[in-house]
Amino acid sequence: VTNSLTREREIDYIDLPAGITIRQATLSDRGALIIQWAPEWPESCFQPGWLRAHDYSNTPLPDDGLRVARHWTAGDIAEPPTTDGRDVLTNDDVLESWLQDLAQYGLARLSNVTPEDGMVAEVVRRIGPIRPTNFGFTYDVKITSNPDSNAYTSMALDSHTDLATREYQPGLQFLHCLENSTTGGAGTMVDGFRVVQDIKTENPDVFETLASLEWTFTNRAVDTDYRWLTPLIIHDRDGQLSELRLTGFLRGPLALPFDKTEAAYNAYRYLMEKVRQPEYRLIFDYRPGDLVAYDNRRILHGREAFSSDKGERWLQGCYSERDELRSRLRVLARNHRA
Repeated sequence: VTNSLTREREIDYIDLPAGITIRQATLSDRGALIIQWAPEWPESCFQPGWLRAHDYSNTPLPDDGLRVARHWTAGDIAEPPTTDGRDVLTNDDVLESWLQDLAQYGLARLSNVTPEDGMVAEVVRRIGPIRPTNFGFTYDVKITSNPDSNAYTSMALDSHTDLATREYQPGLQFLHCLENSTTGGAGTMVDGFRVVQDIKTENPDVFETLASLEWTFTNRAVDTDYRWLTPLIIHDRDGQLSELRLTGFLRGPLALPFDKTEAAYNAYRYLMEKVRQPEYRLIFDYRPGDLVAYDNRRILHGREAFSSDKGERWLQGCYSERDELRSRLRVLARNHRA
């Protein structure tokens, strides 16, 4: 029994009579299946569309588009998949086009998004809630006099995921370029899933080491102390590739048995040498108005060094979750059918 307003169950399986059986099954004029139960219990009505969707003989299918994503190298895409974002706050078709690319490639860009402070938060809330972190709801990636992250300098950043120090690494990351008149600083993106799949084919022992031995990631500040132990490659309950954790500049001392350390470091070197190969690295410039989104558990992002002697560079970012992407895509698809 489902509440017609909340669409949540009002009773659980345990509330049904023990040993309940079908007393009679009939079809309505419209093809619905009507079940009368024994012992006495209110009859049930199952519409044919619901029965087809939940037929036990169906092959299970992913419900979000992320597992059937297209994995890529730099030779497959010359630029991040791009949608004109001038109307993203008001036009669902623009939003859906962008999010479909994000689900498929793990990377998608909006162009022509008004380069104003706080705009990234407005756009992300079109998808769902923002995930706050110790950096706030949004954060500014610009040079500061007292940086607490390498990101707030002009140095190059190697390909990485963000916040591997957390039990639950953010699923989505967004960077909006408000200003960029400096020299250098091109963005880099690597499809980490493509890299580790190639490693699995080429060197299964290295892959197994990366997927089994735990590394320590740690990040300490005056008011925070984050730490997490995790393999670099993580699978979901079905054995599908789910996550890559690789924040090299936040690696802590290994907490492994001594006889495992050599294999761990050898596997890590193999992975990083692979990630740095040009064939995997997509390189592009951030232009004012560009808003780049990527799956932080799949895509490794970074940047080349830039000169801070002349010009200004200001990116504003925030995080959200894969759940919000899945939810919004389902709602947009449902609205099409309405």
